[in-house]
Amino acid sequence: MNALRAVGVFVGVALLGWALAPHATQAQMQWAPTALAVSTGYWIAEQGPVQEAVDFPSFGVRLEWLTQASNGWAAHYAGIEHGGFAGFHHTGSEAYGWQGQAGWVLRTRQLRMVGCSFAGGVAYNSVTYDAETRPDMIAVGTHLNGLVRLGVTLANKSLVGLDLGILHTSNGALRRPNQGINTVQGTLLIKPWAMPRRFVLADGAAIGTWRSMVGLTLAGRDHGAYGGTMYGVQEVWAQTSYLWSTKYGVTGNASVVHHGARRADPTTGEPSDTLNTAVVERLQPAGCVGWTWMFGRARLDVLKGRVFANPTPGFLPGFNKVQVFMRLSDELDVFAALRFTDWRADYLGAGLALRWGGPDSDCNTCPSWKY
Repeated sequence: MNALRAVGVFVGVALLGWALAPHATQAQMQWAPTALAVSTGYWIAEQGPVQEAVDFPSFGVRLEWLTQASNGWAAHYAGIEHGGFAGFHHTGSEAYGWQGQAGWVLRTRQLRMVGCSFAGGVAYNSVTYDAETRPDMIAVGTHLNGLVRLGVTLANKSLVGLDLGILHTSNGALRRPNQGINTVQGTLLIKPWAMPRRFVLADGAAIGTWRSMVGLTLAGRDHGAYGGTMYGVQEVWAQTSYLWSTKYGVTGNASVVHHGARRADPTTGEPSDTLNTAVVERLQPAGCVGWTWMFGRARLDVLKGRVFANPTPGFLPGFNKVQVFMRLSDELDVFAALRFTDWRADYLGAGLALRWGGPDSDCNTCPSWKY
């Protein structure tokens, strides 16, 4: 198969460069990869033409450029390793073919035998839906998709470890059809050389304090069932978090969403001149609560909420929301957010947030371990 040959060439060239490159163990990033990951699994597809298209187990390979840390916020997670990755993944379907993947990975509890892994990035699908030539390819509507992976790592302190998890790729409903690809997989991690170590900062907010933010989200979604019109979504929100520890917090969020898809014709998905012409008819007041994880400069919010008026056509009032923040300064964050119901995306967006409640600083009291 062409995909197998492509993977073979990729692995061969990568290993040759890896063998010839210098592998420093000092506290700086090195250009040569520090880990090799080989994976296999199976696409858990919905019934119908997508499930029928799955032919064999999926497989893939990627290279990772990682650094380790055991001080600051990393100490509270029993040591971490994180960095970029790039590679190939075959979906396990001859019809859907392969994905090119790139992104960022974080693994916690690297000083323990068992830990957790998180990855996010982009995936490029070689084959997508086409109304005329590929009408059954309803799982993938665009070439470029988002990538999320959650897993559990085993044998973290060994040169060879195992990561068991689930991989999800989709375009977040920016264009339909978009069932997405969900793959349960096991990954063999090979780390034959010592990784560079680096100093990291801890979130400076004290335990038992409040952290608050206001933000603006610019988002989009495709209301049409099969590649209809893109509608704009704008959201203004405010939220506050109470910190239980240096790792966790409880978060509440209140928002007002202007949802362009409220003007969609229910039969065609196209803009309507008669539906919800007044702005107030397209506004969605909403509230949600949930949990926050602190990762130094980054934080992850997982929330559960409800739309109190004017729900999105085709969606229940209840929703789930995931937000990822990255600190740019003591007062400014950049973030990405996804609102979805039962694994069906409502909208995907990004924006800026202003925050207050204590600046980030070095954590002089955090424990520090040596690898």
